[in-house]
Amino acid sequence: MNVLSSINKTMQKLTSFIFLIILTSFFSCDNKTGQPCDNHFIRGNNFFLAADLHNALVEFDEAIREDSKNANAYFGKGSTYMLLGNYDNAIQNLNNAIQINPKFTYAYYSRGSIEKLIGRNEQALADYKKAIELNPDFVFALVTAASTEAELGQRQQAIQDLSKAIKLQPNFYLAFYYRGSYKNTLGDTKGAIDDITKALNIKSDFANGYLARGIYNGDIKNYEEAVEDLSKAIKLEINDTRAFLYRGVYENLLGQKEKACIDFNKAKLMGDAAAQTYIEKYCK
Repeated sequence: MNVLSSINKTMQKLTSFIFLIILTSFFSCDNKTGQPCDNHFIRGNNFFLAADLHNALVEFDEAIREDSKNANAYFGKGSTYMLLGNYDNAIQNLNNAIQINPKFTYAYYSRGSIEKLIGRNEQALADYKKAIELNPDFVFALVTAASTEAELGQRQQAIQDLSKAIKLQPNFYLAFYYRGSYKNTLGDTKGAIDDITKALNIKSDFANGYLARGIYNGDIKNYEEAVEDLSKAIKLEINDTRAFLYRGVYENLLGQKEKACIDFNKAKLMGDAAAQTYIEKYCK
């Protein structure tokens, strides 16, 4: 039993979320890229942040018309096309930004984020690595690079990148959470539990953390601890059938058949296809 597939889905959602955080940070114009932050770009940025993407494109195009070497405007266009779901145009504009300014860290990161969204993991990883090369303290790039490495089967490297991110930002609980998941896939379940515990020490109401630690505790036959963790996840109203299914499994192993059957039936009601098998086997 492991949670890596759901970890990867969560990480993909986080990638998009981080992408928007980075954009917001960049568009303040406080970041110095050596490129013009002209009035059209500023207006385009304001339209972008107001979700008026049509007028954002108009202003970015006007900035480029006035200065064909305006890397910021190409970056803005790429970001806007990304939110419109036009990934080919998004990548082309980010390519232009990078060609004008080969040290445009956010452009590499953003292009990598788009490539990851469309399943080009190797290209995405190359861009994340370039962003990290340009800015070794870029925590978000380290985390998203780790996610991509894990999907490519490079879990030891993913652990190393997450360790760097944790060193830079010790309270980044998700970095501990993801590192723990990758440790578990490499057979280091105790190390995984230690990392999830650190994540929970930072964020005590992290339901997915309790779910993961509960499953990992069950894997090493710490059934009482597993039931306790899964009960905490359920108390936090986690929307995941595995919390009930696995708690039922561990309750059954502890001789708590009645409780187990209640949990199996709850998992079934929530749509877990595997629950019926447990009900037929243990609840007749």
